[in-house]
Amino acid sequence: MKLFRALIVALALTAAPAPLLAQQIPPDREDIVPVSQQDPKMNAAIAEAQRTLPRFLAVVDNPPAGVSEIVFKYPLGGWEHIWVSKVEHKGDRLVGVLDNEPAQDEYRMGQRVEVPLAQVSDWGYRDASGVMQGQFTTRVILDMLPPDQADRVRDYMGWKE
Repeated sequence: MKLFRALIVALALTAAPAPLLAQQIPPDREDIVPVSQQDPKMNAAIAEAQRTLPRFLAVVDNPPAGVSEIVFKYPLGGWEHIWVSKVEHKGDRLVGVLDNEPAQDEYRMGQRVEVPLAQVSDWGYRDASGVMQGQFTTRVILDMLPPDQADRVRDYMGWKE
């Protein structure tokens, strides 16, 4: 996941217009993409992640041979959608550790979190063939990135066009 972190790590989703949110993100955090809560494509991606969550939970509960990089995303602090790794499914919650450096000072990479399933905004895992599954919000963010960065993300994910 280290390369992925360097390419795109978090999503800031807020009611504020994206330009106003961008002003709140530390200037050295070019890895955070500001997106409005009203963005229809992002909202559809989050809805799809929630709709297909049972598929992800089945993988978490019983990972098929060759599956790796099991992660999920949720709104840390209510706005910074951040990836969580070392995922465990415990009842109506997912447990894991923050897989990116949060923009919010009160959190840190590697911090253990427990997240209600209803708060999951995305999920992903690399299948046995090496292709990243899920990653619905990442697919939306690709259109917001410079083309060379988007191409690097696609290559890393194993997504061929």
